[in-house]
Amino acid sequence: MKKFLLLFTLSCFVFQSQATIRRIGYIGAPVANIDFSYNNMQFAANIAVPGDTLQIYQQLAVNQVFSLEINKPLTIIGFGHSLNSNSGDQVINKPDSIINKIENLVFSVGSAGSSVQGLNLNSCFIRDSNITVTRCRFKGEYALSTFNACGSASPFLYPLNGGIINIQALNYNLNNIFINGNYFDRNTYGVPSIVCSGSYIMTNVQITNNYFNGTVNLSTGTIGQVYGVFANNIMNHKFQHLFEIYSHNSNICSQGPVYAYLPFIQSNFDYFNIKNNIINTDDTTSCTIIAPTSIVQNNIFSIASQYACPSAISSNNIFKANMTDVFSASWNDGLVYNDNQLVLGTSSPAINAGIKENLTPTHCGIFGGELGQTYKLSGIPSVPSFYQLSTPGINATTNPFNVTISVKSNN
Repeated sequence: MKKFLLLFTLSCFVFQSQATIRRIGYIGAPVANIDFSYNNMQFAANIAVPGDTLQIYQQLAVNQVFSLEINKPLTIIGFGHSLNSNSGDQVINKPDSIINKIENLVFSVGSAGSSVQGLNLNSCFIRDSNITVTRCRFKGEYALSTFNACGSASPFLYPLNGGIINIQALNYNLNNIFINGNYFDRNTYGVPSIVCSGSYIMTNVQITNNYFNGTVNLSTGTIGQVYGVFANNIMNHKFQHLFEIYSHNSNICSQGPVYAYLPFIQSNFDYFNIKNNIINTDDTTSCTIIAPTSIVQNNIFSIASQYACPSAISSNNIFKANMTDVFSASWNDGLVYNDNQLVLGTSSPAINAGIKENLTPTHCGIFGGELGQTYKLSGIPSVPSFYQLSTPGINATTNPFNVTISVKSNN
């Protein structure tokens, strides 16, 4: 069954790209200069030529952590994340704890045109233009707290840290940076999930359809400026309160005692169109975004008023929304561990509350927005894959044999 899945996926890659596919962690019969063990991930990238694909397998039943630097245009692709949480995505649904994770992925000078999708990552550094990061989970580690959240029967998992993307305009202007459909676990003391740095200008930075457990910083301050779109994201600050609970192990609900500054941590923007986002916070007085030179429209805020959200233009925003109404019951008061908790409720105020580029309505949040940008559960890569395979048993005697194969495109 494993061979069926892998061979089918590879044939689709060849059909689409017509470039060399270099398989990392493939456990079948190896092919010289095509198949590499996990320890040779960087070597595979080094011998690849521009336009090649690095396909990273999930087959080894141990944690593997790597750093990988890309200095030429390559496509990097995995099998998705959180596969054990969302059935019907791949035939093989291993939990993330035994799927490889790249500790540091670096797109260096010369990597323009590269992309990555369908992987667990810790950090990603972008130092060139025309880079796409999509359908990945920026995942940290969790610790089991002894505190039962809000009267639940079992302790919650406290996220110790998570991943981060650092867009660095260090040597020249950057443009065309696309960060779409990712899941960020980041929460450590309010450190942003995306940081822009450097003294050069960044243009067409598109941050769309991501889930952020915390904040972003899309501003470089007085030197350099960032121009782009921040649309159809979900920003949830709930986990920022859990560190204090984890430390004190108090017998209280999740909104219990917090560090004074934590509820007031905000996201910063330079020149952005900020639209169709859902922003959850426990702050009762301040806006969760600082965006005086941005356009802020068609967003949904849990708390705060428009007077606390100064912007160049503000229109059609919904304030003081009840997040229990916005999402389904699986939202769990903002204690979000997996992307299947982010589906909108049947009567959600986020339904058709957003606006597309062509001015037609769309949902706010990660499952709305422009064509081709909608969030995919578990970050399944945008290539065909088997999600069901049924064959007769080893002692079957029927003739012919009945084999059921289910395939989907994942576009």
